[in-house]
Amino acid sequence: LPTSPPDLQAMIRAKKYKSRKVPKVDLFRKRGSDYSDFAYREAVTKLKYLLAESYTPVTVHKFSSTGSTYKPTYTLANPYENSSINESSYIPPLKMTTLTPPKRPDITFDVAPEYSTYLRKQEDYIQQLEKEGRTCREELARLLSKVRQVIDENDRLKNESKLNGSGIETEEESEIEEKEKRVRCKHTCSAPNIVYESRISELEAQLTQARLELRKSQDEAFLAKTKSYESSTPDTNKQIEALQRERDELNATISNLQMLVNQLRDKEASATLKVKRSLDVVDQAHFDKNQMEMEIRRLKSDLERMNDKQREMMQESARRVSEAERRYTLQIERLNGDLAAQWDTANRLNLELDRARRTESELRREISQRNAVIDELKKELSMKTSNLQTEALTAGAEKESLESELSAQKLAVERAERAGRQESARLQAEVTSLRQRLDRADSDLLHSRKENLRLTENISTLEKEMELAKLSKDSSTSKEPKRSDELTNMIKEMDSKHAQSVAELEGMIQSQTQLMEKLKSECQNLTLRLEDANAKHKLERIKLVAQNEALLQRLKQLWYGTKSLLGSKGQQKVNRNRQRLRIDEDYDGFLMRTGEEDPMD
Repeated sequence: LPTSPPDLQAMIRAKKYKSRKVPKVDLFRKRGSDYSDFAYREAVTKLKYLLAESYTPVTVHKFSSTGSTYKPTYTLANPYENSSINESSYIPPLKMTTLTPPKRPDITFDVAPEYSTYLRKQEDYIQQLEKEGRTCREELARLLSKVRQVIDENDRLKNESKLNGSGIETEEESEIEEKEKRVRCKHTCSAPNIVYESRISELEAQLTQARLELRKSQDEAFLAKTKSYESSTPDTNKQIEALQRERDELNATISNLQMLVNQLRDKEASATLKVKRSLDVVDQAHFDKNQMEMEIRRLKSDLERMNDKQREMMQESARRVSEAERRYTLQIERLNGDLAAQWDTANRLNLELDRARRTESELRREISQRNAVIDELKKELSMKTSNLQTEALTAGAEKESLESELSAQKLAVERAERAGRQESARLQAEVTSLRQRLDRADSDLLHSRKENLRLTENISTLEKEMELAKLSKDSSTSKEPKRSDELTNMIKEMDSKHAQSVAELEGMIQSQTQLMEKLKSECQNLTLRLEDANAKHKLERIKLVAQNEALLQRLKQLWYGTKSLLGSKGQQKVNRNRQRLRIDEDYDGFLMRTGEEDPMD
């Protein structure tokens, strides 16, 4: 049946969404028999039997080398006490060191030779346990490598399916294949883990049983030793000591084996965790895959692990898929042919309709453009008149503001001139006062110099008197001793006064010179400031005059523009009326040609 393109697209989209649905798990579907269930049941029964026999309270007496005292020190430990799961990214396989039994001396023990043979059997049994643990480790490493190969194959197939495209399958086939895939993946990955767990637990039970038997034999050897210790010779004592040393070495090897078994259990637990994680990743990838990726994945996995019956089922499913693909391709080709024919007719009709609409839209666009041009001309004229009026008003306001600013500037200039005059008068008064102070200082300096000359004259007269006094003293030393003392005191006082007056005069001279320098610098600063103020005032006055002239010129231009616009306004009205009449005539002719009515009517 012919369908429209939207319906066909909706149908194809619905099929795509159906093919990507998560498959439902049939809980009541009968599972096929698997060898892992049988192995698991058998291992569980063996473990129950061995644990029932081994988990009995046992106390073993540990004796010293002398054999005189013993202490009960052994209790049966929990075999899963030291197990831990390491959640690291990758754990390398355990490298077990092969424990070679120590070299035994040649024993010729006449009392109980069966104990030595029993110990040899126990050594052989321990070596066998080591070999089995090594094989378990190798199988675990092989399982990890297989899981990695499965993940790599999954990624490769996913990339190939993205490049090649995916087929179309029905919903029932996709659900059946998804269920088979998940069940098969779980069985193939969980069965070896169960076997390994049962094998390891069986080995642990055998090891505990061997330890119990060894301790029983040690008790019997201890009893035999206590019985035959009194009647034994030094050679037998040496043999017994050698057996004790061998017994200790065997205990050490058993403890090492226990440690290795614990390590193997830890590695196996971490490996199971890795396998579970990889299974989760694989399940998530399966949910995201489409139908063709699941088919390719199932075929690849069945070629490695499935039997002939599963291969036949694979071939049957592939045949059904190819039939479905062929059926869908035929249906899609038929629908595409119908769709192409319908699209051709629809495109032809659309072209004719678009041509008619284009002609109509072009004519309407011309009319609307002409109307828009007329409206724009009206708006431009009204805007120009309003702008000219506003500019005239703003020019008048600016003129008034400039006149007010000019008057304010004139007042400010006059005020600045008045302040400059006052400042110059003040500076001249200060200069005159400074000159008067300089004159007074000069007079004081002259007075001090005169005083200094007078004092120097007094000093010279006093010196002369001293010389005369000395001359007279030579003549009358015995008569006037008091007078000479008074003269010396007077001379000292005059010297001190003279030095003090000289220091005061020097300080006054220095202060006067400093004051003169300060006054000179202040006068220079004031003159420079006055000159700067005069220059600034002149520049501001020139700028204001230039601005005033520019504003007057602009006002004249605005007045001339308004006059010219008012003159051309009448001519523009006449041209506008003529253009409107021409547009109306063209529009009426178009309506007559098309046979349509005026939508404005």
